[in-house]
Amino acid sequence: MRTEMYKKAKLLAIVTAMFGFATVLYMALQPAACNVEEILALYQPHADYNNITIEYPLDETLFPLEIAPPMFRFKDSAIFSKAWLVRIEFADSDLFPSFLVRKQQWTVPSEYWKDIKQRSLEKKAQVIVLGIDTGEHVKIVSQGRMSFKTSKDPVEAPLFYREVILPFVDANKNLSSICWRFGPIDSPKPPPVVLKGLPLCANCHSFNGDGTILGMDVDFANRKGAYAITAVKEQTVLASKDIITWKYEKTSEETYGLLSQVSPCGRYVISTVKDMPIFIPKEDLAFSQEFFPIKGTLCIHDRETGKFRELPGANDPNYVQSNPTWSPDGKYIVFARAKAPDLSNTKYQGDLRLTRVESKDFVEREEPFQYDLYRIAFNDGDGGTAEPLKGASNNSMSNYFARYSPDGRWIVFCRAKSFMLLQPDSELYIIPAEGGTARRLRCNTSRMNSWHSFSPNGKWMVFASKAYSDYTQLCLTHINEDGFSTPAVLLEHLTTKKRAANIPEFVNTHPGAIVSIRKQFLHD
Repeated sequence: MRTEMYKKAKLLAIVTAMFGFATVLYMALQPAACNVEEILALYQPHADYNNITIEYPLDETLFPLEIAPPMFRFKDSAIFSKAWLVRIEFADSDLFPSFLVRKQQWTVPSEYWKDIKQRSLEKKAQVIVLGIDTGEHVKIVSQGRMSFKTSKDPVEAPLFYREVILPFVDANKNLSSICWRFGPIDSPKPPPVVLKGLPLCANCHSFNGDGTILGMDVDFANRKGAYAITAVKEQTVLASKDIITWKYEKTSEETYGLLSQVSPCGRYVISTVKDMPIFIPKEDLAFSQEFFPIKGTLCIHDRETGKFRELPGANDPNYVQSNPTWSPDGKYIVFARAKAPDLSNTKYQGDLRLTRVESKDFVEREEPFQYDLYRIAFNDGDGGTAEPLKGASNNSMSNYFARYSPDGRWIVFCRAKSFMLLQPDSELYIIPAEGGTARRLRCNTSRMNSWHSFSPNGKWMVFASKAYSDYTQLCLTHINEDGFSTPAVLLEHLTTKKRAANIPEFVNTHPGAIVSIRKQFLHD
């Protein structure tokens, strides 16, 4: 008995010296038939094992320094695997603990994550996952590998985004359930809720270039075209005096004021007026609505003069002109344009919406409804001639949601077969700002890539995806100076259970700039 105890104590001392106390402690929780030392002694890197696919993170992922510990997910093709050993190897060759797990997933322990990021800073780290048959004789039956690095480039900006329940028809029935969060990406929990309990529809939002002005759709006093523009403070206030309506004096048509954007300088706001959207609720949880404009012109609101003016060159009633975005210097506007559909066979009479049945009939037509991206000079509101952007137009696809990089060199946009918003096949492409050959970004996930926003330093881009859940989640990618992106980093910790995150926007300010947004206009 003493001899057996001596052997075990000696073995424990050897393993502790080789792999550290944390590994030994973890081993103590495992069955005696399966331990790290035994597995590593059996491992032959070039043996013909069954395949383990590491589904997340993807190979060659680049993590930012400000990121919570990720969860590794993998799929084992070997049916006899009952446990998995996860090992990380670094370029400095120093030993690092290995971990045995009983599920096909592993979250990096928080106490190790800082060390992992430092040791992989601009250096490749290898992750090896081994599938273990824990039967009478322990065997390695499968293997998977991936590599990652940590970037020296910080994100340096907080995110502002909306969180909703699904399907959207339920969110519309319970508008007070919608909330907005604001905070950094490195928190292990979702950022604080800064706005909630609005008993009315509030949708798209945007900030100016230095993060001091916030614009947001709010259906104030049952006006669909109402829009709030306010100064960003720790205690931000939405007051009646800050609310305009896109149904201004020169238009008698009903207006939603879709997809508005505050200019970089904060003086102007551009929006879609005289608009008509298609809206169809759907039973599909992931894609529970079809929503896109089929009519509209662009309108500028000047905050200094209080005046409204349609933008010449982007106000042709024969086209739908919507989804505008500003260049960082405010000199150009890029927008989505499509030929306005013939509504002569519907009951539409100018100030009415298509019924649900009529909308459904429109969507179910055989021909797709596609947008091209156009660029127009702002010219202090005088506009000009809108020109199609090469690489994002006339390509038999729908092109929309253009966003400039902060240095003005690049435009990233969405491309899908048809329509706009919530398209399963939506992918992110990049072109030079003046137009050129479109290149598919490497960060694209397997299902829906949309609602993207650059960090103010231009190094990172956030976007929404449904690759890992029916409930929209946020992802991050690094963009280098040549416009190339890295595999998507899932910001899973930013969302709560059974809620979709959408309309993410990096704000050029610090995480404490907004503590709460008070909806004062409800009581004015």
